Amino acid sequence: MSSKGYEIGGLPVWYHPLRVDMWAALGDVQRANLRERVRIEQSAAGADASESAVDKIYRQAEYADRRKRGDYSLQSFLRQIRRHHISNGGLIFDMASLGPHLEATWADGITLKNVFPWRTAIYVHVGATLEYDRENPASLIEGFYINHSDSPVRGWLLTFVTNHPDWERRAHHMPSHTRKSFERYIAFAIPENADIAQIDYAKLKIRGDKDLAKQASLWHLARLATNAMLYLSRARPDVQGTMSMFRTETSDTNRTEIYECGCDEVDWDIDWSNATLMPGRWIVDDPGGDRTPMVTRWVPPRLVLPQEREKFLQDGGKVLEFKARKR
Repeated sequence: MSSKGYEIGGLPVWYHPLRVDMWAALGDVQRANLRERVRIEQSAAGADASESAVDKIYRQAEYADRRKRGDYSLQSFLRQIRRHHISNGGLIFDMASLGPHLEATWADGITLKNVFPWRTAIYVHVGATLEYDRENPASLIEGFYINHSDSPVRGWLLTFVTNHPDWERRAHHMPSHTRKSFERYIAFAIPENADIAQIDYAKLKIRGDKDLAKQASLWHLARLATNAMLYLSRARPDVQGTMSMFRTETSDTNRTEIYECGCDEVDWDIDWSNATLMPGRWIVDDPGGDRTPMVTRWVPPRLVLPQEREKFLQDGGKVLEFKARKR
């Protein structure tokens, strides 16, 4: 644990649920820093830096920012998702190293009726994906909350959230900037009896940022979340508890358990740029029932080497290709 958050591989990581926790107290800090910036700017310009002059300029700037109040219904929904997450233990599964392998896995013919991914509410962090493109805002999606729901349909509510690239400077942003970042998410429900590969995603009711939803591949996101659920439904998920029951930086964050996934079963050194893959697949060992969860087995994707690609296709093999990503 560092002063900037949890450390994974020596790098500070602020998971989305922890940022949501800190958001509540952030406004007071940001407004105090705004006042101090006004004071410094007035002094640097040789202008009136008296308390009354600073207060007048501060109030004008703060009022203008407050008018950019955003959509409170979006903010309320996200906080509700986080509260449900906390009430179920606040588990965070870090699948950043595993994510590309799950993206390249197909899940045809599988429903989620008897899937039970550890809790009825979890958060999965995947970071940058194979379809990352810095010119597409949808590429900011870094993880998703998975919640079991009974309304509007019985199934799983998936809430895909985006990162906050300049989070380390959060104390110096305007409150509206932070609110806008947290409003950037997509949520939709997957019926538990539906075949994930056959759903008409264009007809799903979307909550959140509608513009973001238009730029994202909903089918692609749903497949990634579904594969994460199936991964946790295996008889022995490879889940290593890297940190457990620690508070992060201050009491601004809730107690949580964080697990790193994919530690001992996949190749972490694959160069995903211009990669050609044989897609991974799922085998259902036990479909489960009313009182027993589904048990799955994963056949991870395999890298198809250039010299074997032609023969592989001639033999009827299917491949996935990923081009170099824009950074």
